[in-house]
Amino acid sequence: MIAYAGLLEVVRKESRHFTVLTRHFFQRLFKNDVVDFEEQMNERVIGVLVILAVFSGLLSFGFFSKYNLVPDTGISWIEKCGFITYCMLIMGFLAVLEWDVLFPDSRDYANLYPLPIRARTLLAAKFASLCLFGGMFGLSLNSLATLPCVLFLPHWHSSSVLYAVRFALVHITSLFLACFFAFFFSVLLIGIFMAFLGHRLFNRISTFIRSFFLVVYVFIFLLYMRGLFSGFDNVIPLEKLKNSDLFLKYFYDLFPPLWFTDLYETLLGNTNIPFHGTYNYALFGLILMVGAFYLTTGLSYRRYLKNLSAKQVGRIHFRKLRTFFTHIFDWAFLRNPVQRAIFHFYGKTLKSSMFHRMQLASFVAVGVGLIPFQIAISDVGPKGLFSINKIMLSIPLILSFFLLLGLREVVNMPISIGANWIFQLTERRNIRHYFSALRKGIFFFNLLPLFVGLFICYFFLWDGMTASYHCLYGLAVSVLVMEIFFLSYCKIPFACTYLPGKEKIHLFWLFYLVLVLAYINIMSWIESTLLRVPLNFFIFYGIVFFIILGIRIYQLFFFYRHIGIVYEEELEPVMIGLDYRAPYNKRRIT
Repeated sequence: MIAYAGLLEVVRKESRHFTVLTRHFFQRLFKNDVVDFEEQMNERVIGVLVILAVFSGLLSFGFFSKYNLVPDTGISWIEKCGFITYCMLIMGFLAVLEWDVLFPDSRDYANLYPLPIRARTLLAAKFASLCLFGGMFGLSLNSLATLPCVLFLPHWHSSSVLYAVRFALVHITSLFLACFFAFFFSVLLIGIFMAFLGHRLFNRISTFIRSFFLVVYVFIFLLYMRGLFSGFDNVIPLEKLKNSDLFLKYFYDLFPPLWFTDLYETLLGNTNIPFHGTYNYALFGLILMVGAFYLTTGLSYRRYLKNLSAKQVGRIHFRKLRTFFTHIFDWAFLRNPVQRAIFHFYGKTLKSSMFHRMQLASFVAVGVGLIPFQIAISDVGPKGLFSINKIMLSIPLILSFFLLLGLREVVNMPISIGANWIFQLTERRNIRHYFSALRKGIFFFNLLPLFVGLFICYFFLWDGMTASYHCLYGLAVSVLVMEIFFLSYCKIPFACTYLPGKEKIHLFWLFYLVLVLAYINIMSWIESTLLRVPLNFFIFYGIVFFIILGIRIYQLFFFYRHIGIVYEEELEPVMIGLDYRAPYNKRRIT
């Protein structure tokens, strides 16, 4: 009896630990050190969930509305597979975006290790929090999307209400399992890299790994959208697939959305599909995902415990040589001490902060993903990649635009909000040096290395003179875009508070997309025109110079004189007061 009471107490204690840790890990998926205001983060998450729900509902209606008039003769699995593919792409992309908070980090382990918490409880709580997170987004994807399926499909097979209810349950179950599989598949890839590369090596190359997966997901999603709007026959030639049974066999076995489509149809009792039996892969895959998650997380946990008390000793190579060249660079380009401080603070922060590198990599990955998509949808063959055409001319513009767009977002995110006091205490009266140093930092740390690398690539593709004109043109346009992006920027980079969601991207994304496409096409057309008479490039450089000069004059004599450095952004008021005492045109101006 005593042993039973002791066992019951242990179970009760572990269940309490499990509940607290699950809530903690779940909240960590939405919180970070950058966003101080929880309401702003909740607003952003709710907005994303609503957008996904509405878009998924419209997509589902587009897939299944034709069955309102056309009878379902057993071929609706095609549309079901298309919608399942969409859900799995979204969940996989979401897992890669949440890369840095999916697994417990060194801070979690350092705080939890001294506490009397069993490793199995910690791993179970982390798994439960990820299930809740994935389930929340899975619910958003399927909340409105289930309605068109239930309205248009069941009545062709049975008029029974119970069958419609069964159909809805099968639809929701199959879609949720597909979402969990896609989410935990990406989590598994992250866990494998963390477990086998080790903590130090993984931290060094994790940005590149995440960028690669983001590029892959962006490219696949763009292909999916192209197939959605222009017909999947243009992406995958179905006639050729029918003539290749071996290829179809591999395709059925290696394409996970088909597994869950088969599971969907099997639960409904439809076994007359060409890939029936692949639902076993879906069930086995789900079990494998759970087991692999515990294995990789356990290995990562053991590695963190070994390295918890280890001191990381950094080796300094060529310190004197590096210091010598740094002094020369500062003397040539950073004569003002404020500029030197901001310039090196920007460079070292971007180099040392994994969070900021990850955020920047997310933007760059979108640009990189657009390039193979452009090549795939164009008529450019393999030989065309070595010639001067619109696609090749637009590559530097795309990369530099998304790089600058990412930097404009990333510099707003503080590495430590409380550290900006030193900038407030030492603030100089002439604030232009703060922002001039930021622009120089972006140029030397980001734009210049990008275009040097592009010049090397184009040098082997084209002749050296054409590559020089091309890259200098792209660099000049990028500097102009940088000036426009940071025209009214008045913060210390990485040191001021940040309110997410002010850009209202979810409201104006279509307008922004049109602007990006117009920018890329117009600038590519201008460059192709200038390449016919290369001397006209110098006229273009002169125009860019005078535009930047005009921007600088405006900043020096108008903007900087009427505004100071914004260290803390104010929250938007919950209630907007209306001054009813007097009409606006009759108020006294003091």
